[in-house]
Amino acid sequence: MNLTICKQRINPNTTKTIYMRLADLFDSTDLAMPVKVMSGSDIFPVLVLSGAIHGDEINGTEIIRRFLNNIKKLPFKGTIVAIPIVNVFGYLANSRYLPDRRDLNRSFPGSPKGSLASQLANKFFKQIISKSDYLIDFHTGSLHRANLPQIR
Repeated sequence: MNLTICKQRINPNTTKTIYMRLADLFDSTDLAMPVKVMSGSDIFPVLVLSGAIHGDEINGTEIIRRFLNNIKKLPFKGTIVAIPIVNVFGYLANSRYLPDRRDLNRSFPGSPKGSLASQLANKFFKQIISKSDYLIDFHTGSLHRANLPQIR
């Protein structure tokens, strides 16, 4: 069985960064979501780690960075697909929301013809989440909110 992430085949014992194209900004800057992929001796199971679905909840980006730095020193089986910043639009604007003022976290599984949030959710769901066996999505409090640790 093969694993393809963002139209790129993943082989055992590989590490790569894939850039999922999102949009062209108003100044023609290409905007992409960095997807870090590390596979061990087997490519399955697949664990997805995602952070900053709310662009102003940035602790998950550091948690993912530290995890990747530590796991590369260990032998493992399976594939880790890490997306430190899912909501690139919100992250760049230091905002919880996308430019269409929608909450990406409330837009899944999305639609290829919907709002910007719905389109991004759909692309992320089809190209990343649907390929996973396990998903850990990191959230933190924002705008004077406090989140207690929880697993859902």
